[in-house]
Amino acid sequence: MMTDSLVTKATDDASIRVIIDFSKMPDVTLFTGRKNGKAAKPYFDVKQGTFYIFKANDDQVITSSYFLGLVGDELSNLLGDLENISELLEHIDTENINAISKNECVRAIKRGLAPDVVTL
Repeated sequence: MMTDSLVTKATDDASIRVIIDFSKMPDVTLFTGRKNGKAAKPYFDVKQGTFYIFKANDDQVITSSYFLGLVGDELSNLLGDLENISELLEHIDTENINAISKNECVRAIKRGLAPDVVTL
């Protein structure tokens, strides 16, 4: 079920799909900073899910730090239910964001959510 919100949650069987659509903010072309991502959680109504779909316009860039701020906690929780980072990446759809943002998302997950990474 699609709504006008920036995040759409749909349930089918046991999975919860979360769609985060940056394209609904066409005037913003750069999403950067973990603090900014965290601050945007209420705006995007980010919730725990089992499958995350990101959408953005071709000219919008989302940095790894913004991804971590926006969905890092939720992805970390999901990772706890999965075998490894590779399996977590199977729960992320980045087909509707540009190559730069896609690389940033994967980098955020591999560097920021790896169990052996120490954060300060």
